[in-house]
Amino acid sequence: MTSIERFSEGALSIQETGTETTLTLRFQGKSIVRSANDALLPVILDTMERAAKQSLRLVLDFRGLTYMNSSSFAPIIKVLEKARMGEDHVTIIYSSEQKWQEVSFSALTIFQTQDGRITITGAYHDERTQ
Repeated sequence: MTSIERFSEGALSIQETGTETTLTLRFQGKSIVRSANDALLPVILDTMERAAKQSLRLVLDFRGLTYMNSSSFAPIIKVLEKARMGEDHVTIIYSSEQKWQEVSFSALTIFQTQDGRITITGAYHDERTQ
């Protein structure tokens, strides 16, 4: 499994890894990006498009974040809306250990689909959920 850095700004970095079934973006550090739609959305949408072309599930793994400002959630919501209207397969993984993540990300469960195309999952930091 190869890891490449897709994005880095201030205290935030996003690493991309892949397996036979998934393309994963791992968010690490602090996301305090002010214009998150301009900075983060292109990275996520590009990866989502590549995952779809290869029939892979896009995994957005936020367990490595220690902080995320409210503007950083906007691109995630846009990605989930796009996925729900299309045929993309997306999993969001957040840290069940961090109360702020549990509260913030569990609210995104409204985007989950009955067929499992979109899933929002709380996990412990050391779990390797794909």
